[in-house]
Parts: sequence; C-alpha cells; structure tokens
Amino acid sequence: MDFARYLKEQEMRPKTIVGYCAVVNEYEQWRDTLPDSSEIITQLQILEYKSYLKTIRKNHPKTINRKLAAMRKWIQYLQAIGQVKNIITVKDEVLAPMEQLREPKYLDKNQIRNIRKAIEKERNDFLRNRDRCMTYLMLYLGLRQEEMLNLELLDIIRTPGKQKVIIRDGKGGFYSELGIESTELRGAIDLWIKERSKSRFAESRFCFVSQKSEHAGKRAAVMMIKRVSKTSGVEFTCHQLRHTFGKRIIDKTGNIKLAQELLRHKHTSSTEIYTMHRNEELSSVLRILDDII
Repeated sequence: MDFARYLKEQEMRPKTIVGYCAVVNEYEQWRDTLPDSSEIITQLQILEYKSYLKTIRKNHPKTINRKLAAMRKWIQYLQAIGQVKNIITVKDEVLAPMEQLREPKYLDKNQIRNIRKAIEKERNDFLRNRDRCMTYLMLYLGLRQEEMLNLELLDIIRTPGKQKVIIRDGKGGFYSELGIESTELRGAIDLWIKERSKSRFAESRFCFVSQKSEHAGKRAAVMMIKRVSKTSGVEFTCHQLRHTFGKRIIDKTGNIKLAQELLRHKHTSSTEIYTMHRNEELSSVLRILDDII
C-alpha cells in the first residue's frame, strides 16, 4: 500500500492527498541533503525539518503546521506498514493569538446590493437564473463552493411543510440538512429549476448543469464570480459569500453555538473568527480615545 492509497482509504479529499504527498516529497528531498542521510525517520529529523521550514524556507507558521499535519499522517502510515516502530511526536508551531484568529473577509450591505443588481442585469436567462441560485445558496445557507456544485436535484426538498437542502458529503464528511426559510432563496431556486427544465441536460442528477455539460464544475463558479464582479464592481469570492452568511448570523444572534451548527464547523474556534471586529471598526474606537480618556 502506498501513502496516497492509505490517505484515500481514510476518505481524505483528493486535494488534501496531493498536498500531503507533496510535503512528503519535499521532506525526502531535504533529508537527502543531510550529511548522514538515513531513510529511517527519527524524532531528531522531524525537529530539524521543522527548523528548516522556519529558518531556511521561512514558511509562515500556518504553512508549517499544514506540513507537520502531513508528516503526522505519513508517520502513521509508516507505522501501519511496520517501517517505523518507535513513537515520534510532531508538535505544531505555536501561533500568536492574532495568527490563530484572523478576521475573514465579508461583504457589506451595499456590496451585496450591487451584486444582486449585477445578477439581474445578465441578459442570458440561463446564466442569470443559475448565477442567482448559486449565489443565494452560498449567501443564505452558507454553502461552500464544492457543496453547492455537488448538490443533486434530489437534495433540494420542496414539499409542503418540508423545504430543505441536504448536504450529503460536506467538509469532513459531515451530513447536514438546512431549512430553506429565506423567501429570496426559495424564489431563486424556483426560477433556476424552471430554467433548468428547458436544458438538454434536464435529466442530469446534478442540480447545476452548464450549457455544455450535465454537471457545472468549478469553472462555472469561477466564471460566475468573474461575470458578476465585473458588472457590480465588487471583487469577491465564493467563500466571502459564506463568510458574509456567518457574520450576519453572529451579528444578529450573538450565539456562537448556533452559528457553529449552521456553518457546520467541527470546532468552535473556527466560528470565533466571525466575532472579530473589522479593522476599520477597531480604528474608529481608537480615534475617539482623546475624547474619552
């Protein structure tokens, strides 16, 4: 069994597998430059590699920790196949508090308004209705780009008294059911489903089809963002729509646990970043200190 197959059997995502394998290759190349190079991995080698990433490669602490996470998995793999029998500890680089909690970028009300207007200006009915539905699913339910693109038609339940979107394989393999409570989102879904029914790919199991394929992939999302950004004058990403959803939930309810559940975060620490104040808000407070001290 090779490392990539080991990771795949642990149901890790393809992008993560590629990244972890790249880290192992980097480690092995570094190890081969050592004067007393040995294929037997040791605790000392891990410490030296960590120092190399920090002082020579000058990697950011978060980058170092991602690479160390890959090394942990690799050591587990080597132990599983019997190549490593001793216990090796891989400790993360300690992050400063402000590095641990970095404010996400989100959109204000004016930017959202401009994005809405830009979508409605699209002359192509197919693109307008699909762009609206894609955008609103991320903005009103906090779907990640991949979750939105992988939605199947059967995952959108629109029966009386039961309107929800089912995420069958979210980040971390989580299953979630999210209620469709927003009238804006309901309208966007209805218009897209009606438009989709005219497509030659109407029988596709995927919710989002393209004009040339039965499954709209990442390129469709990228082109949607590019198209709407150009018309609206607002530079944004799919993940910023999700960040905006999270920020609005926190601002409205002040309930981190509720936001954590809606955002489908495994750890509360991932949700806490939405409680941070924007830099301009902090600056405005500092500017009035002369008047209050």
